[in-house]
Amino acid sequence: MTGFDTIIIGAGSAGCVLANRLSAQSGRAVLLIEAGQDMPPGHEAADVLDTYASSYYNKAYKWPGLKAHWRLRDNSPEVTYDQGRIMGGGSSVMGMIALRGTPADYDGWEQLGAAGWAWNDVLPYFRKLETDTNFHDDLHGDGGPISIRRTPEAQWPPLSRAVEHYAQERQVPNIADMNGDFRDGHGSLPMASTPARRNATSMAYLDAPVRARKNLTIMTGATFSRFLFEGRNVVGVAVQVDGATREFKAREVIVSGGAVFSPTMLLRAGIGPADELRSLGIDVRADLRGVGRNLQNHPLLFLAAHLRRGARQPASLRPHPMTCLRYSSGLPGTPASDMYVAAHSKSSWSALGAQLANFNATIFKPASRGRVTLRSATATQPRIEFNFVGEKIDLLRLMDGFRRIVDLAYSDPVRALCTTVFPVRFTDRIRQLNALTPANALKAKLIAGTLDAAPFLVDAVFGRLTGQRVDLAALANDDAALADYVRENVAGTFHVSGTCRMGRDDDPDAVVDTAGRVRGIGGLRVVDASIMPAIPRGNTNIPTIMLAEKIAAGICAEGVH
Repeated sequence: MTGFDTIIIGAGSAGCVLANRLSAQSGRAVLLIEAGQDMPPGHEAADVLDTYASSYYNKAYKWPGLKAHWRLRDNSPEVTYDQGRIMGGGSSVMGMIALRGTPADYDGWEQLGAAGWAWNDVLPYFRKLETDTNFHDDLHGDGGPISIRRTPEAQWPPLSRAVEHYAQERQVPNIADMNGDFRDGHGSLPMASTPARRNATSMAYLDAPVRARKNLTIMTGATFSRFLFEGRNVVGVAVQVDGATREFKAREVIVSGGAVFSPTMLLRAGIGPADELRSLGIDVRADLRGVGRNLQNHPLLFLAAHLRRGARQPASLRPHPMTCLRYSSGLPGTPASDMYVAAHSKSSWSALGAQLANFNATIFKPASRGRVTLRSATATQPRIEFNFVGEKIDLLRLMDGFRRIVDLAYSDPVRALCTTVFPVRFTDRIRQLNALTPANALKAKLIAGTLDAAPFLVDAVFGRLTGQRVDLAALANDDAALADYVRENVAGTFHVSGTCRMGRDDDPDAVVDTAGRVRGIGGLRVVDASIMPAIPRGNTNIPTIMLAEKIAAGICAEGVH
């Protein structure tokens, strides 16, 4: 049995950061464990490097068989839910949007009991992680591992220009820097990439010099089995490697599995709601009712449009996110900047995807909360219930957001670019067509060619692909029908968070303290998006990296004991 000072379970957006920063102390022996495959420097796959997120469509990089309910298990079906299973985790497969959120998000964390996590406390770590290539001031970093850039306006495709025209007609402010100017408005999206490649944490934090450190061991293809306990202290882990069980001892174990798998690991170890665990026959080690609760994600609705030939994004311009609209719904009791609208000129990797724009309306600050639970004591996958629109205010906000994207899609600047606009139902049927396979490539190419050759077939083809055709204008004007539509078609992003949230010692729902230490269990921390008390107004990759930077700095300050 091999011993380490620190074992990190999960090499995702947080785990790679922790491995870098903790192993920078030469006296600390660090083991980083990842279930997925490694891609060492110089050997990264082309789809992972791509500044269009083509790796998102590669099932080899995902946890197999994972499913989720967009609402609850009794009112919505289970659908495939992708989570990264690769070095870099979500940062290697998702869209690379690099929004921080707003200062109010982090001041809100402190108000929820996360002392030391207000905006002024976290800003130094946002600056530490980044090299912003567009802005150079006290709000931005210039020496961090993650390159942040925005597509120059001169390179925007026709759809992004049309949305800017739409915003100008409505006197919506232009926001050049959404990570420093936190007003509502339309502006450029910051991206975690260079012009040539993605900036996953596996690339940015685990480069060749870091990997050469003698005190850092990286083990991939290793699936976590269980924690090793001595009394109420975690002293190591057991993992499955090549069909065999291996055990490793450590002074401290850090769980960085993400907001789905981190609570799952704790629950299986008997750390969670006591009654729930006992009902599954699991011995209770720590009665923490917050484990798996407080699940948050950004719910959204989609529309799509078939773009005319001259209105498509050039093949040479790889990223799909260019700009977004951040706005306040203004509904009673809602915070500022609680909503988000984006319009993308391509919706998938295929020839057909290059012809399809999509529009989404997203709740940035949802009120609804879901949960992650165990199906049984031995089931390999947890049950995920997002409970989208579980709170009425979320239903009302998505109804309003739907009306806004219909208005956008039918506005003169945008409508001139499209042959047809239609709703998107986020189903497994669409996911199967989007899977990156030779058969799908051929199928998509044939459909795309047919639509260009015979535009009169567009409505029939997309009606068949997406289900019953919908009169969008009529739907937007019918409150009851629109409410039903939202309930049936709400989907979500991959910004899962909150399921092991940090808070005060006297908060019965807090799972970890403000340094990620699990309450009531020695030698165990959780450091990833699951410890966020509330989801930020933005994609969670950059906030997760910030969080790992901040906690790693605190661990290093404690020294090696």
